[in-house]
Amino acid sequence: MFLLERIFGFGVYMIILLFVCLLLVKTNITCKSILKGYLVCLCIMAFLYKPYITADLYRIFDAMNYFSTMDFQMFWKHYAFETSIPIARLLYWSFGKTGINELLPAFSAFVCYSVLFYIISKTKELYNVSKQNIAIVLFYVMTNSIYISVIGGIRMMLTLCLISFSYFRGTVEKKQGIIDVLFYGISIFIHAMGVVVIALCMLVSLFGSNSSSLKRLGYFFVAGIGSLIFVLNFNSILNGVYQKSVSYILGDMHSDVWEYLMGALILIATTVTFVEFWRETKKEKSCLIKNYNAVAKCCILLAICFCFEFSIFYRFCGHLAVLFSIPTVMYTLERTKGKQSIFIRGIDYRSLLILLSVVIAAISCTRGSLSALKFFEL
Repeated sequence: MFLLERIFGFGVYMIILLFVCLLLVKTNITCKSILKGYLVCLCIMAFLYKPYITADLYRIFDAMNYFSTMDFQMFWKHYAFETSIPIARLLYWSFGKTGINELLPAFSAFVCYSVLFYIISKTKELYNVSKQNIAIVLFYVMTNSIYISVIGGIRMMLTLCLISFSYFRGTVEKKQGIIDVLFYGISIFIHAMGVVVIALCMLVSLFGSNSSSLKRLGYFFVAGIGSLIFVLNFNSILNGVYQKSVSYILGDMHSDVWEYLMGALILIATTVTFVEFWRETKKEKSCLIKNYNAVAKCCILLAICFCFEFSIFYRFCGHLAVLFSIPTVMYTLERTKGKQSIFIRGIDYRSLLILLSVVIAAISCTRGSLSALKFFEL
């Protein structure tokens, strides 16, 4: 269904991404200028995106049309004040009132990718990362399902990006202002996931203190809880894998097999990154991005523990782990130039990450979320 539209959609997306990577590698244009231009392209594609009737954005558009028929007082009293996500619904009402619903996904793309590119730019300055390595990081980040989540799901990615921005400023840049507290607060009222992620960040900050005994206690606590969850749900995991495999083979129902495979590849990529990063920093007493990186590790652990539940697995593995590992990937790429990978002899970390990214891109464009990207309907 919509084969031509989908091929055109992900084709345009990938061509723009490859062109941006080429600009980073082959030209003298500054990284910030290229990323600003790319941000404009992402916002335009978000504005033109046509969601299918089963997509989250389609239902959001329906809600926006409904809310836009009300005045603010009625809307706030009956649909915003009594809900746990008043900020999200306020966004729906505000953009619905413009009569141009497509502005909402464009706004989401602008906010989320402004945050991502800010983190990339600041990490580049901090560790003098080359433009070639930035191109690799950009390709890795943009070839999974994050973009569709940004422009299609809206709420979750807005929440995660606001938290990642504030946590990056607090742990890496050592800045903490009113804007960060405000973003933490806003994120909670956009998506319930915000409470979980903020709690995780606080936990990591606590265990990242100078007290080694407290740090060890924290690691044992997290590992213990994670192991307990995994063991208690082991039968459910096996049964879930069996049922999904049978359903996919028989073609009885929609399956998340390909998204699970993408998640597994992202899991491998982040695990390889963590190990290579540890090899490069084990002799350093302090590294600014270690706490930020620790959140990504916790996300991977939680993704493994809840692998039997697809939505939780992919949120922690495919979204959170990728977001919080960006500085680590950049640092590791810059520090491991020409060094052989620990995992595969004869290949370095950079080549391994590119290979995994290409496979993830192929799956995402043909069977994953990027295959849903279309800008028109014939």
